[in-house]
Amino acid sequence: MDDVPMSMELESKIKAALADIDSFQTDDCLDTDLIGHYVENTLDDQGREAVEKHLHSCLYCLKQLNDMTALQHFQRQAATKRHKEQQTQTNVLTFVEKVREFFHFTANPWRFSAIGLATAWVIFIVSSFVLRQAGHEAGFPQLNRDAFVKVQALNEAGSILAEQQGVVVGSDGLIASSLSHLAGASKLRITLKDGSTRDISQIWKDDEKNLAVLKTDANALTSIPLGDITEIVGKKIYAVADPSSSNKGLQEALASDIKEFPSHKKDGGAKYIQVATQSVTATKGAIVDDKGRLLGFMITEEKHINLATPVDDVAKLVKSGKAIPVSHLKQVSFSGDALNAYMKGIMARDNQQWDEAVSSLQAAVRLNPRLEGAYVELGYAYYRKQNFAKEAEAYEAALKINPDNPDALYSLAWNMESRGHYQQAIPLYEKALSLAPEDAEIIYQLGLSYLAQGRKDKASEMSVRLIRFDPGQAELLKRLIK
Repeated sequence: MDDVPMSMELESKIKAALADIDSFQTDDCLDTDLIGHYVENTLDDQGREAVEKHLHSCLYCLKQLNDMTALQHFQRQAATKRHKEQQTQTNVLTFVEKVREFFHFTANPWRFSAIGLATAWVIFIVSSFVLRQAGHEAGFPQLNRDAFVKVQALNEAGSILAEQQGVVVGSDGLIASSLSHLAGASKLRITLKDGSTRDISQIWKDDEKNLAVLKTDANALTSIPLGDITEIVGKKIYAVADPSSSNKGLQEALASDIKEFPSHKKDGGAKYIQVATQSVTATKGAIVDDKGRLLGFMITEEKHINLATPVDDVAKLVKSGKAIPVSHLKQVSFSGDALNAYMKGIMARDNQQWDEAVSSLQAAVRLNPRLEGAYVELGYAYYRKQNFAKEAEAYEAALKINPDNPDALYSLAWNMESRGHYQQAIPLYEKALSLAPEDAEIIYQLGLSYLAQGRKDKASEMSVRLIRFDPGQAELLKRLIK
């Protein structure tokens, strides 16, 4: 019985927090009719772009957008959910769960650029407001500042091209950092906490994750443990704007989402942390959890909503053994804006906005020609637009970057097969399967290609192999063979 008034009290606090957001209104705010046209997707391209540009930096208008499209849906859903919960439990839901419940909505009617922005922003403001009112403001984490180093990108003459943070993640001298600002460097130099410097001869890098790992011969360095990103959504995190400046160098933020792209790769697709802040200045640097453990590095450097790359697979990147000489960075082209465009392309794809997906993904590969995942997504967008020649070109571009990309191999094989080119499709499927031997989808499609070529013996082998991973598809393939 006590749960009902407590729930109502929290709801009233949330509404008070939302009312407080009205103080963010300025003379530049959008007219509600204009926001309505945006929601209904009735604006022309120029009008839509103007609205989206404003939404990226205005909390008040984001709140109006959220209200206009989601509040009524929330009220119905939340009432039903609360009733069910009252029948099954007496514990009060956590604050984050309440806020998530309050702002749950169906994303399909939304423009892709607004998804996540309004929710992340409003959750952040509400959480800050209500927790402050309740006297639960968390203190800043204890940060091991000795583990932060300075990473400098130098040209051949030794002049500094760029300077950024690095974080020691192992006493054996491993240092994690962002890749973007190192592009074009001929030399890399790190400055340790004691002021000593080391020149770096080789690095490990991951273009899609904007991750660089350096190794120094310095021993017994102070390091920071890595945090766990699996349960950080909805929790406070901190951007380390200045590791040398006590708590003033930390910027409070919220992990508003984890973006993960599906893949045939053994280790899965790329994964990013979506970060929401109240800052009116660009957010950059490392991000840590409430225990001071390293979570990742900011990719984009915007005012309010950003993407960060997680560092949970630093050891995996090093173990791959694919270190490159630092001199190769002269040929590296990287842009944080490329990942922004990549993300927009993915979200446009999810909302079946194929023209917008193509436009965003084209921008992504133009800004970073080595972003192989964006080429694969671009190929799929062309497929949905029935431009099969362009689709194949996109997959081939990805394979020029990485001939062992199973996603590109599989997709190009599918493209060939759909056009009746089974002879060309089969070796592509076979190579994709050698790279992802437990992928049921690849096994099944390869079996179909064998069958189309009259190679029933090979198709039967695929049927037997498939039993372990997908008995249903194995049986279907078996019946087709008969």
